[in-house]
Amino acid sequence: MTNAERKEIDQRIALLERGSALFGRFGGSIPLVIAFLNRWPTTVELYPHWQVGESWKFFLSCLLYLLASLALDRAISFAKASLDP
Repeated sequence: MTNAERKEIDQRIALLERGSALFGRFGGSIPLVIAFLNRWPTTVELYPHWQVGESWKFFLSCLLYLLASLALDRAISFAKASLDP
């Protein structure tokens, strides 16, 4: 791999890392916005048998965005490690 290719890959990884940082910072607000736009209840409604109402969609989406953020951070660290000599 030439130095120009390595520099270009480093720049792309740096850009992806900045995007990942923004996603990690603001990604948790995406499910909240979606919940309010779709009028999902954001509170847990407890019924006699501890059943959760429609709020499971909100909590599941928050968890999925958290896992996506962690996976993206992990992928970036693997990409950086593979480029180090």
